[in-house]
Order: sequence, then structure tokens, then C-alpha cells
Amino acid sequence: MATEEAADESAVQAPRESRAKRERPRGRVTIFGTWCKGCGICIEFCPQGVFVSNGQGRPIIAHPEKCTACNWCEMHCPDMAITVRRLGPEEMEELEELSSLAEKGALPGGGL
Repeated sequence: MATEEAADESAVQAPRESRAKRERPRGRVTIFGTWCKGCGICIEFCPQGVFVSNGQGRPIIAHPEKCTACNWCEMHCPDMAITVRRLGPEEMEELEELSSLAEKGALPGGGL
């Protein structure tokens, strides 16, 4: 009976492990500053906390590595000032490298 329960338990755990190993999608956010009126909707709607406010309601992309390309910010922006593009594997590696440099305070000339 004990081995039967253990087998049942491992069957339940297997899907969780495979989900955890899956790589989450990533996105690249672009804000068109001239179109943004600073309403702050994108900051409030982003489930990953990609944006922070500049103090006047305008978004700053503070955590680009957290973007999962859910497009909530793009869909809710009343001024269409935001676009989100899903990244491919090579672009994801580049973003991770830049994010690592940003954490160390060693970004190349143009920044993120």
C-alpha cells in the first residue's frame, strides 16, 4: 500500500516539475515618449512590475528582464504609446546579458 501511495504522489508532482522547467516567454517593451501623456495605466496594469514611475506618472522600464510579453500594457495604453514584441532565443540571451551588466552598474554606452 505504501508503494502505491508513493507512486500516486509522484504522478501528481510530475506536472509541477515540468512546468517549472519550461522557459517563460520574454518581451521587449518600447515606449514612445512623445505619445505618452503620463496616465500611469501601464504601471498599474503590468503584472510583472516592469515599469516604475518617473514621479510624474510617466513609465520608466526599470525591469525589462521581467517582461513576459503578456501585452497588458500595450492593450490598456489609451495613447498607443507602448509596443511589446515577443523575443526570440538569441534576443533573450542578449537581454539577460544586459540585465546582468545593469545590476553591476556596467552598461555599455547606450544602456538598455
